[in-house]
Amino acid sequence: MKISKDINNVVTTQTQMARALKVSQPRVNQMIKDGTLPTDERGSVLLVEGMRRYFLSVKAGDDDSQVDFDRERALHEKAKREIAELKLEKMRKNAYSAKVVEYVMTAMAANLRTQLLGLPSKLAPMLEGKSKEEIYSLLTTEIEEKLAELSAYSPDLFSDEIDDEEEDEDEDG
Repeated sequence: MKISKDINNVVTTQTQMARALKVSQPRVNQMIKDGTLPTDERGSVLLVEGMRRYFLSVKAGDDDSQVDFDRERALHEKAKREIAELKLEKMRKNAYSAKVVEYVMTAMAANLRTQLLGLPSKLAPMLEGKSKEEIYSLLTTEIEEKLAELSAYSPDLFSDEIDDEEEDEDEDG
């Protein structure tokens, strides 16, 4: 076929373009809507510009129908490596699951709450008839003791919970 006019104005149908690109006709329609394939005023696909844009989008990785298996395999291997690293950090007790941290922290907060709520009944008899300064001093001392207990972090707090979690995972597996 000889083209005697401007090659950039050669048009084709969506069906013919789909055959040429080896994609489905609905995919061609989608590419027209997203601007990958240009059309003329009548809705026919501009062949040369359409092919150019299509191949540029495939090269850039914008085409959803094109899967880069090497990239996918690399992503999969990276995810497996990260999982292995997390398991190793858990074994070294440098990392804990969110479930374990939440459990331990909730238990510590509940314990602190109980201790703080017990302060009035413990201190009321001791504070009776005392001056403001003495009351302030006793209250401050007791509260600081309770907070010191909370700040006494030890990795051992988590190890019992980790052992329990691992047993649960083994039973599920």
